[in-house]
Amino acid sequence: MRIILALLVSLMCMRVGAEPLSVSKFSQREPWAGYILELLTEALARTPGPEPDQWRRVETRMNQDRAFAMLRTGEDLVIYWSMTSTAREQGVITVRIPLMKGLLGSRLLIIRKDTLGKFDRIKTLDDLKTISIGQGLDWPDTAIKTAAGLHVVTSSSYETLFRMLKAKRFDGISLGANEVEEELAKQRDPDLIIEKNIAIAYPAPVFFFVTPKKKALAARIEKGLRLMMEDGSFNAIFDKRWSKSLIANNMKNRLVFQLPNPLLSPQTAEMIRQHPEHFLFPPLRQDK
Repeated sequence: MRIILALLVSLMCMRVGAEPLSVSKFSQREPWAGYILELLTEALARTPGPEPDQWRRVETRMNQDRAFAMLRTGEDLVIYWSMTSTAREQGVITVRIPLMKGLLGSRLLIIRKDTLGKFDRIKTLDDLKTISIGQGLDWPDTAIKTAAGLHVVTSSSYETLFRMLKAKRFDGISLGANEVEEELAKQRDPDLIIEKNIAIAYPAPVFFFVTPKKKALAARIEKGLRLMMEDGSFNAIFDKRWSKSLIANNMKNRLVFQLPNPLLSPQTAEMIRQHPEHFLFPPLRQDK
């Protein structure tokens, strides 16, 4: 994976044009970082600047809140990608094109085999509130689930979540429908499985965010992504990374609990209303 990502960064240096750019260090939490960088590379290649872009990886390990603080100053970070929220959109430029087709808002659960019976009994939202769900402390999902009355247990470390699950600190880890298979495979633990009966869904697009010091860069990214959507290359890169049929099959015949997302900005809620085609599973209308 490190070799592939290094090659992608090198490729960006050769192919695109314009400004000095800093991107965050790739974390184990983001096995899809290569996909995101490929989108970014191709978007900027379609809107070249006057001079070759100079890329720099920010080596500092950071949580999401710290990354946004750095992005607002633009000193050490100029581009970041994350699930959005009103707070995260403050003081940065938001490129409102869902990079992962909303899949991080279609959540499945990794659970212990010994809790299968507990999940088989979940038929209503009140039933769902009786289980405990593990989440990252700074994930927007945590606030979304808490606002809906679900029981959420948090950890500041993603890697710690699986140890907490095995130690029975909570009943399941909630991850995107495009993440669960890979994350479970990485654990190599026969006592952990993907729960098969329920899903939790809410509108949760992942966007590019750009420091306010780089307005031209943000405009290039948005224009490039829109050109990619028009010529089909956006979908081609998505399909190369994930199987839409596999994800759809994994979501089939589930009881889906639709939750509102109170964290959405009015601008993002309006984008969702106007462009359901940007999502693999269009979210329910979010009235603001």
